[in-house]
Amino acid sequence: MKKIVFALLSSLLLFGFGFSLAAEGKGEAKDSGQPEIVLATADNTYGLSTDPDLQNEITRMIEERTGAIIKPIIPPLASYKDKIATLINSGDVPDVFVISQAMTAIPTMVAREQILDLTGFIAASPALSSLNPSLFQDLKIDGKTYFIPYNYPKAKAIFLRKDLMAQYGVNLSEAPTTEEFAREMKKFVGAGIVPFCFPKWVDNFQYFYNSFGAWGGVYKKDGKFIDGFQTPEMMQALAYVRSLYQSGVLNQEFITTENSAMREKTYTAKAASDIDYVTNYVNYVQNTENARKPTDMHLIYELVGPAGKGGALNEATQTAWVVSSRTKYPEAAVKVIETIVMDPQIYPAFFGLGVENAHYTLDENRMIVPTDRAANSGYKYTLNYLSDSFINIDLKNLPFALSEAMEKGLPLQKAHIDAIQGHLGPNHGADVPVGVSMNYDRVAPTIKSTRESIATKIVVGSVSVQEGMDEYANFWKSIGGDSILQELNK
Repeated sequence: MKKIVFALLSSLLLFGFGFSLAAEGKGEAKDSGQPEIVLATADNTYGLSTDPDLQNEITRMIEERTGAIIKPIIPPLASYKDKIATLINSGDVPDVFVISQAMTAIPTMVAREQILDLTGFIAASPALSSLNPSLFQDLKIDGKTYFIPYNYPKAKAIFLRKDLMAQYGVNLSEAPTTEEFAREMKKFVGAGIVPFCFPKWVDNFQYFYNSFGAWGGVYKKDGKFIDGFQTPEMMQALAYVRSLYQSGVLNQEFITTENSAMREKTYTAKAASDIDYVTNYVNYVQNTENARKPTDMHLIYELVGPAGKGGALNEATQTAWVVSSRTKYPEAAVKVIETIVMDPQIYPAFFGLGVENAHYTLDENRMIVPTDRAANSGYKYTLNYLSDSFINIDLKNLPFALSEAMEKGLPLQKAHIDAIQGHLGPNHGADVPVGVSMNYDRVAPTIKSTRESIATKIVVGSVSVQEGMDEYANFWKSIGGDSILQELNK
């Protein structure tokens, strides 16, 4: 019996010793002294592959650059937002994570004390402090910065196929009037193509609202909060969009049109135009070529309305990195973000290409060729980072070759990104402070959905402009809208 007990104790001791070695081999923070950072992002980043071994290649690169132990959480893009919400609500918040719809999400998270003030960390970083201060301006809260963007703010313009413009004699500048746009786009009506393909996301109507000096939502005007939907300017804007629909310029099925379907119609010349991010210019160049309908794209940055107003759809910072207020390693967390955003090797691997010899190889012409493993995991590289990242990349000295279309398209995309900065419309997404009016915080999503539903009914002709406005006024009264504005204006 004594021998059996001794053997069991020896086994347990050896097991414990072995477990300890295994833990050290995994690099546990408590054993190695290295900071351990839980990092959450969707699978349309992190090397653009769902293969765990390929994702590990990205983790290894970040760890080598930062000296931190990275514990990644990489859910599918479609479920990422819900995953982050679950983690935050459960209290199991990642140290570093990406958020979408940042203009509305960040103020809410700040009010709930869920994310860290990064003002001092950005100032102390030579790389991050070198970024243009305007990148942070739209989302400052009480003069503080709580996020780090990873590329230039998103702006949308109208993409118009140049080949179809020439074929149908359409003549439009980069900033035509609303009248010119309506007149010239009617030349496509009845030609068997969609003149202007629009997606179901009605918040894109803001592109047209800008032309009439209107804003879709509660915002601050002349120092006072108002409901922008109940203004004469909004009635003018909705009447204009309605006229585009009734004349056949705006696609009649926009209510059900997904972004992917919209783009595909334009790629294949089944549509003459659509509305999209300027940073997608090279995708149009590449995909029209792949569809055997190659063409350059003419971009309309803004439509100038009757009173001389207009502006591109300015989504400002839509996607951003933030740090949990609960992190034990704030310096290390910011270092991880800085590395992903500013490192000239990490950024391309993370957002665009993956790792050479793992995600892709180069053929005899130095062209990128996905590996079988990467291709089987849904990997599809993108070169957008070459023009819309903050990193100064020399396009003439890349480690790989570009196709002829990309050699031509990338400098043009960069030029469009620079040019649209002078045409940006307003963005009042962060105007309304969280926590000032609890009633507003509670009903804000309902206001947005009701506003967009009524705008859609007006445009498709289910109700007149006046009838739609009356319906909205009744809704506004039912939620105590005027009392909400009083609370915000105290």
